[in-house]
Amino acid sequence: MNARTAPIDPTATVHPTAQIDPSARIHADAVIEADAFVGPNCTVGRGTRLRARAMLIEHVTLGERNDVHPYAVLGGDPQDKSFDETKRGEVIIGDRNIIREHVTINRSNWNGGPTRVGSGCYLMCSTHLAHNAQIGDNVIMANGACLAGHARVGHGVVMSAFTMVHQFVIVGDGVMFRGGSGVGMHVPPFVVVAGENFIAGLNKVGLARNPAINRQDRDEVKRVYRALFREREATPIQDVIAQLRDETWGAAATKFIDFCADAIAKEPPHRRGLVGGRRMRVRTQSALMPALADTATG
Repeated sequence: MNARTAPIDPTATVHPTAQIDPSARIHADAVIEADAFVGPNCTVGRGTRLRARAMLIEHVTLGERNDVHPYAVLGGDPQDKSFDETKRGEVIIGDRNIIREHVTINRSNWNGGPTRVGSGCYLMCSTHLAHNAQIGDNVIMANGACLAGHARVGHGVVMSAFTMVHQFVIVGDGVMFRGGSGVGMHVPPFVVVAGENFIAGLNKVGLARNPAINRQDRDEVKRVYRALFREREATPIQDVIAQLRDETWGAAATKFIDFCADAIAKEPPHRRGLVGGRRMRVRTQSALMPALADTATG
């Protein structure tokens, strides 16, 4: 491997000790620091910085103005026993992301779309995205937060430290996870997750800060949330959704209703049900971690 033989834009800065595969591409104004590694079929976008000893293993596409810190490892093999070495998979990362030390993002496996990170995300120390996991824009994953294989996280989600999302689970936009929480069921948008598979309420701070959501939207989301997770008692959730759809709602409330309807209609392996909203005993972290680890991949 020799940086001089790879397609490197003349405005890029590449340290002499960096290792760059000849098939990699380094775009304008990129910075590749000492001992960084850029493997086969990787792309480093305009203005992106790979700090010392950051690693792109293979088939990683980094967009513009990303900042990848030391010892982050992007594009490693999927941690999945069904991994087929003839189907290498890929990682696609957008723009303006901060990826801190020891973050790991695995390539996709053969049975799903690419592992994907949106734009404007902040992935703190030791966060992990397993094969085929996908996160939207402006997602924050604090230290030790983990996504299992095929998990999907929407825009503007905040995952506090040591939070977990099970394989094939979908998390809607604007969700806030309290520290140490974990879910093995789908999570509707705009809520707060606490403990295991439990909604503690609406993410009022997130809703108030969202410039696309006005006061009427917030009031409507509150009505829909209460109907589905606080007031329905023994009424089947399908019936409540049907009743709600008889009314006219704004975009935010409609997104909440549609998410719940889609979640309960999914087929295996995506059939996970919806997190709970009634008062229940929240299990401790020590009880939660083995429960998720037994079946999670990645």
